[in-house]
Amino acid sequence: MSEFRRNPFTGEWTVYAKNRKNKPYEFHFGENQKIGVGTCPFCPGHETRTTPAIYEKIADGKWQIRVFGNKFPIVQRQDTEDIEEGFYEGVAGIGRHEVMVDTPNHTETIEQFSEQRMLWILEALRLRYTDLLKDETTRHVQIFKNCGARAGMSIYHSHWQMVGIPILPERIRRMAERSMTTECLFCRMIQWEKEQDKRIAGENKSFLAVTPYASRYPYELWILPKTHRKNYIALTEEEMGDLAELLHILLPKVAGLRQDTAYNLCFMDAPKGLDFHWHLQILPRIGGFAGFEHATDCYINTILPEEAADYYQGKSDT
Repeated sequence: MSEFRRNPFTGEWTVYAKNRKNKPYEFHFGENQKIGVGTCPFCPGHETRTTPAIYEKIADGKWQIRVFGNKFPIVQRQDTEDIEEGFYEGVAGIGRHEVMVDTPNHTETIEQFSEQRMLWILEALRLRYTDLLKDETTRHVQIFKNCGARAGMSIYHSHWQMVGIPILPERIRRMAERSMTTECLFCRMIQWEKEQDKRIAGENKSFLAVTPYASRYPYELWILPKTHRKNYIALTEEEMGDLAELLHILLPKVAGLRQDTAYNLCFMDAPKGLDFHWHLQILPRIGGFAGFEHATDCYINTILPEEAADYYQGKSDT
């Protein structure tokens, strides 16, 4: 059983999932180690090493994308026991945690994918997001991908994770509250960034990629739909194609920042039933956080976002 406990002083939640201490880990001391095909549970031919498939994208008679329940989930459907301790607030860890393997190729990484595969991925994520959102107990769906050991990746074979949780994370709540007042703050930001043209990393018909003004991470990227879309499933088919196109262009640049660059992709979605401006955050894990950041939640960033935008535009080196 897992459980969420809320910090009464900050409002932040911590999830306790003891079963995850047994999950496999294929890296040593934060360094990438390419585990062989013969031992990888995500490779074709090893399907019995995972839970049964929930979804498969088939092409040429073989699966290209495969979704299944996480064997070491953060949350589980059977976690229904009430948590009460008077002074403190806790919530049972009921929910769903899925894994999506986005390529059958053991060594292929997302920045190497074709634009077509990128679109397949985005379509599969939308299908699973829609299904996870249907659960009555789900208050928020978090989609994310860890690329590299320093970004929290535990199995080398490329994959995503999708988690439907029964609480609203404090950071998501604050972002929604601050951005959705009389008008959308994200829409205003998009207009401002286009006028200033100092932090634009990429653009196409449907999306604007910016290095945000107050970036926490060096070379951080936000990809935002130019038309207000409150959640991921609100994107049109044309927008999905344009998002695949922009990711196909930008992710090789993220991976090229350093040798074995680690980074996270995080879908920033609406709290269930509320308005928001959906967007994708790409967080390169260059450098590390220390006491100052952990104590103050104030991040030290060595790269100005204007310099980062120049890199993505090809105007400068790292």
